Amino acid sequence: MKFIVMFNDISGSVLTEQALKRRAYPCVVDIAPRALGAGCVYIVRTEAQTRDDLASILDEAEIGWTNIIQDEQ
Repeated sequence: MKFIVMFNDISGSVLTEQALKRRAYPCVVDIAPRALGAGCVYIVRTEAQTRDDLASILDEAEIGWTNIIQDEQ
């Protein structure tokens, strides 16, 4: 499944990109679409089996994130 991970700052998105690439997950840092809200500035688009798998990777790496949603693209 495709997911969007949302952050309040660029550092979380860059750290997530590094953590996911170390595990061979495809990912890209992007500017958040306006539809996601003004509080979210940067996102990472990625693929994972489940949302919980992705959340576990981020939590293990101690990366702060605000939300993980399914990517409709």
